[in-house]
Amino acid sequence: MAHPDTYLNKVVIGSQEGKLQLWNFLSGKMLYEFSGLGEGAVKCITPSPALDVVGVGLSAGQAVLLNLKFNEVVASFANAAGVGSGDQLRASATKPKPGGGACTCIAFRTGSGVPLMAAGGGAGVITVWNLDERRLHTIVKDAHDGPLTSLYFFPGEPLLMSAAADNSLKHWLFDSADGTARLLRFRSGHSAPPSCLKFYGTGNKLLSAGQDRAFRVFSVIQDQQSREVSQGHIAHKAKRMRLAQQDLKLPRVIGMDACQVREKDWCNVITAHQGDAAAYTWRLQNFTLGEHVLKPPTSKKRKADNYPDAGHQAAAPVTAVGMSQCGNYGLVGRANGTVDRYNMQSGLHRGSYNRVGEAKRRAAAHDSSVTGIAADACNKVLVTTGLDGRLCMWDFKQQRLQGEVAVGSAVACMAHHPATSLVALAADDLVLRMYDVEAVRMVRRFKGHKDRVTGLVISQDARWLLSSSMDGTVRVWDIPAACCLQVVKLGSPVTGVQLSPSQDLLATTHVKRRGIYLWYNHLMFGSGADIQPSTRPVNAALPSIATGHTDSDLPNGRHMNGVTLNGSPQSGSDSDSDSDEFGEEPAAEVNGNLGADSSIEHRHKQASGAPQPLEPELVTLSLLPRSQWQSLVHLDAIKARSKPVQPPTKPANAPFFLPTVAGVHGDALFDPTASQDQAEDQTDNPSTSSRINRSAGQDSSSRFVELLKSGDESGDFSEFVTLLRRMSPTAIDQELRALEVVDIESSVDELAALGSLLMVVKSELESNSNFEFIQAFLKLLLQIHGDTIMQQPDLQHKAKNVQRVLARGWSRIDQLLQSARCMLGFFGNLQT
Repeated sequence: MAHPDTYLNKVVIGSQEGKLQLWNFLSGKMLYEFSGLGEGAVKCITPSPALDVVGVGLSAGQAVLLNLKFNEVVASFANAAGVGSGDQLRASATKPKPGGGACTCIAFRTGSGVPLMAAGGGAGVITVWNLDERRLHTIVKDAHDGPLTSLYFFPGEPLLMSAAADNSLKHWLFDSADGTARLLRFRSGHSAPPSCLKFYGTGNKLLSAGQDRAFRVFSVIQDQQSREVSQGHIAHKAKRMRLAQQDLKLPRVIGMDACQVREKDWCNVITAHQGDAAAYTWRLQNFTLGEHVLKPPTSKKRKADNYPDAGHQAAAPVTAVGMSQCGNYGLVGRANGTVDRYNMQSGLHRGSYNRVGEAKRRAAAHDSSVTGIAADACNKVLVTTGLDGRLCMWDFKQQRLQGEVAVGSAVACMAHHPATSLVALAADDLVLRMYDVEAVRMVRRFKGHKDRVTGLVISQDARWLLSSSMDGTVRVWDIPAACCLQVVKLGSPVTGVQLSPSQDLLATTHVKRRGIYLWYNHLMFGSGADIQPSTRPVNAALPSIATGHTDSDLPNGRHMNGVTLNGSPQSGSDSDSDSDEFGEEPAAEVNGNLGADSSIEHRHKQASGAPQPLEPELVTLSLLPRSQWQSLVHLDAIKARSKPVQPPTKPANAPFFLPTVAGVHGDALFDPTASQDQAEDQTDNPSTSSRINRSAGQDSSSRFVELLKSGDESGDFSEFVTLLRRMSPTAIDQELRALEVVDIESSVDELAALGSLLMVVKSELESNSNFEFIQAFLKLLLQIHGDTIMQQPDLQHKAKNVQRVLARGWSRIDQLLQSARCMLGFFGNLQT
């Protein structure tokens, strides 16, 4: 779908049959149908800088320039998706990428220079075409590792931005003499959902790995420092061997550990990979793969040391890794239950942790796969867990078993706190257990998860235990109080969780989510009294660009925004009418039976005259002049500024008996016959001659108070809000000051009016209407009558309700503003 320039209220829609249709979305009519574009379905439509011309991408790989006004194909470019060009595409011939032949995105260059059109598809290649000469200009090979999803030329600049399914965003600059493009800056993340997380150092960096076989370092402070850790010259090898880079990367990471102590000396990160019998080291200072690979001992050494699997030729894959707190040793656990120790500086094997079996023959540390391994802060005790349901404590130096505890169920994951010797275990029975390693006994037991536990982490001060589960919740457990502090429901199964050492950020990963979600700790920025221990889930849905609504959620099958496109023309209407030509706006046709289920919806206004919110949860402004509601906020400053410097002077004496008549000019017009007429009227009606008699029979309440009372009685304040929107700031100030309470006993009507005003504010805040105007009105109301509201219990209760609604609305707006601010900062500081 696309909206061509100058085509008011019209959109162009493509179909799977390869046809285009022009629709008027106000009247819901199809105006014209275009055909004969080419073979295949329409994949994308992009307006061009030329009037009436759009670019259409087809599933057959063609990019077609179509003139909408004359229904004429201006130009057609074959293989715009770039299939078959470049070494990467030749390498993928055995494994074709889905949709590789389709042209899925098009962009046009504007401004001075050669007119260019960029196109791309599922091959990850960008083809650039010269529109003047109608030939291929250049090809950007290996632009992305996945299908292209969007292309965009910045207006008036030779700068192209591309986005693809590999979760990357790149800027290409066309500034070379031969017209080729070079990479200017980029942003990228995991192309597949991550599952392993680890905060590094003080918590400013976050290590992550996932199903895309990539090992990445993210900065939680400045995204320019985020990057992927190099695995060697993979691009060069892939080009030489004619393979995809993904095929040459290490297998998926299933476990990792890091230590910052020896970062400048040698490798300080160790990882375990799925199905690989070796553990790999990484030098994080240089962001490269380490020089040592921690392989299992040789067969000769196995037999000499009575290794448990000395008779087996193939070693078991690594299932768990760990590092000592000093950074000198790497610990590796395997699927056959063995636990090995390696020197991180030299990469040499430095012994195994084995149990002594019958005939003094050594047995593996566990009878099944090792699921957790960690050492204490002083390198005295080593803790291991496995699927055999045992927790083992070892002497780190002597490599002897000191003690073991039968958990009673297979241990899925483990978290260790080196400073306090506390170990948290998550078993298959969904029970969390905490053990004191020194005392060799269980100290805490927590229940609550309803599905498999995927992650555990103990806070730096050992007061909290955080657990994630496939049930979509993250639970915070208070260790000293032995209770559940909070349950956060994220709405998606959680695959990993990590808490920063400073305890201000929480990182989570989720199923089918390629992003890493960061959550801030409320206790670091607010009061701890705001969080009370509770097992009631707190909904914290993951952010998403989707609306979350489907057609089935809407009544009577209506589509989003209330617009339904009807393919057949209405009876009595002429789709080829002269008044509905391209680029012209026809008169709106309103059917007499339009109701709540009509296919045509306009932007409604409320009874008060305020714009109707597009969605109930959206905040809507009043659309009043800014000076009207800003003057309410700064009314005192305006009065002080407008105060005359000199005292008022007495006007010159004028004949009091000369009456004047109204006119359009400022000069007074005197009516000589008026005095005689007034005298006759006073003679005929003596009761009207007295000003006191005239005002005695009138009601002293103003229109402001009358509408306020009627709205309070009926529960509908729309008429009062309408009057409020039409009043000037000075008039509103006068009406509010007229309700001033002098004596509590004799001011019953004034107190009732103040309560009604608070109800008006609450009603408008709940409806999300007149947002900025009601904020200014509330400030003026509290400024004038704040003391009176604080003295009356009834008014206090209503004011608290207003405060609760106001805080909820501002919290939602603040989250949206912070999200927009983060996105602007993200795109405004792209990395070269």
